[in-house]
Amino acid sequence: MGLRKFGTNLILMLVLLLLPNCSGSKKVSSKTAGVDVTASSVEGSPGTTEDAQQQEPSYFKASRQKELELLLRDADLLYDRGRSLLDDGQYDLGWVYFQESLDLLESSESAFSESPELEDKYAELLNEISRLSVYFSAEPDEPPFPMVGDLGESLSPLDEIGAVNLYTIKVDPGLEDLVNEDLRQSQYDFPVVVNQQVLKFLNYFQGRGRKSMEAALVRSGRYVDRFRRVFAEEGTPRDLVYMAHVESLFKAKAYSRARARGIWQFVKGTARLYDLKVDWWFDERLDVEKATPAAARHLKDLEEKFGDWYLALAAYNGGPGRVTRVFRRHGKMDYWTMAKRRLLPRETRNYVPSILAAIIIYRNPERYGFHVEKDKPLEFETVSLDFQVDLGVVADASGVPLTTLLELNPELLRGVSPPNPQDHLLKVPVGMGSTVQQQVAGIPPDKRLRLRHHKVRQGETLSHIAGKYGVSIRAIADTNHIRNINRLKLGQNLIIPLSGYSPTAAKSGGGGTGSYRVRRGDSLYKIARRHGVRVDDLVRWNNLNPGAHIHPGQEIRLTGQR
Repeated sequence: MGLRKFGTNLILMLVLLLLPNCSGSKKVSSKTAGVDVTASSVEGSPGTTEDAQQQEPSYFKASRQKELELLLRDADLLYDRGRSLLDDGQYDLGWVYFQESLDLLESSESAFSESPELEDKYAELLNEISRLSVYFSAEPDEPPFPMVGDLGESLSPLDEIGAVNLYTIKVDPGLEDLVNEDLRQSQYDFPVVVNQQVLKFLNYFQGRGRKSMEAALVRSGRYVDRFRRVFAEEGTPRDLVYMAHVESLFKAKAYSRARARGIWQFVKGTARLYDLKVDWWFDERLDVEKATPAAARHLKDLEEKFGDWYLALAAYNGGPGRVTRVFRRHGKMDYWTMAKRRLLPRETRNYVPSILAAIIIYRNPERYGFHVEKDKPLEFETVSLDFQVDLGVVADASGVPLTTLLELNPELLRGVSPPNPQDHLLKVPVGMGSTVQQQVAGIPPDKRLRLRHHKVRQGETLSHIAGKYGVSIRAIADTNHIRNINRLKLGQNLIIPLSGYSPTAAKSGGGGTGSYRVRRGDSLYKIARRHGVRVDDLVRWNNLNPGAHIHPGQEIRLTGQR
């Protein structure tokens, strides 16, 4: 029996158990159990599910619980099998099992309202699969991401918000009155409406999503003033800048499992339509100065295409082709009708009301219980460089902390300016432009870079490449997350770490020197292997004897920077 057929049969068993409870309700679909798909149910009108559950015999409840436990177990088994296949290098088959695990739970969407653990399991697996997707599915010209540290902080919230089950959220009766009073007192340049979906997302952001909302409100201070000016210049409603909360939580390096990146979550194809450059060295989707006007223009173009801002948002999330196909098959209609008729995927049905809820909160956070001190606006000036240079070298020469340069220039994927200097202006702190320009100009050509870029050619081995650049095989393998050192792909892009380069320090935004605090069980060999450097370099940078004993708590320098 195939996996999908097995999942389908299991769901049919659940439905058969539930059918006796559905006979008295005209609103419940013949193929769903306990979920009203009409507008009145979506907006919280009293239904028959709760009454039916109260009248349900105990043996039916026990049977249903048993079937639910089996469903959750089978979803976990499918996920575990997929994870095992990924570890074995069978990526394509692994993703098949991942999709099967989600499909098995998604096929039970009708039971989410009465089984919160089903939704929790779906969100849990979706989050884990998203994290693995970033790591294992990065395209050859994208940087390898670590499995820990800043990866988790860079995930887009879109997957989590898309998986929220609105049926399980009960709205505080006073919330609607509070919002209506707010709308009477506030002026928006975007058509904000309030319905049950919006109210439920307001409830979600105040509850389960509160921690993320508070952190994003703080972070938004760096960008919002500039974003609102840019949107106004492009003729796009300024209040739409708060959709960045739903897209990325205002994280410049957010990355989704759909391979969208940046605060505005552009996929590569759309980015290139709006002249955002993406290559091995840098990605302008992460450059807020260039991506923000592109996002504003894209939204404006979609509104002109569909004649409605809500449809524009749906197209921004699901693609204009999806909205066009709905029109072609079902005729012209507004967004809310599409959502009520379930002609859009759940992610897009959640997307628009979550943005409306975010706009309402961001405009008046204190009214909704958010009392935070926002970050100061991110200010900088730009420097034109005549050659390619490592940001660590710039930091050493100018005195500007490496962490600051990395924060101001997140688009530099390798912490190195691009080979073509005209493609990029380096952002530096206000008042440091002339200093950086002068100090960097004096750096000798052979000291400007701490890494190289190598594209694998026909017949090349890792041993051959390591010998060419005078580095260890393990350093290249660890830096590029190569699991099988005997398997290279033709055309594969490799980072070649030179003396002083530490991928871990660069990715984690470590200080200008880059260091590591020794843990129990560590050795110089283990530390060198973990951070893609040589033991000899660690010995030299830390003034150690080759056989020196290191102890927990000791700080080890990971680069030759001072």
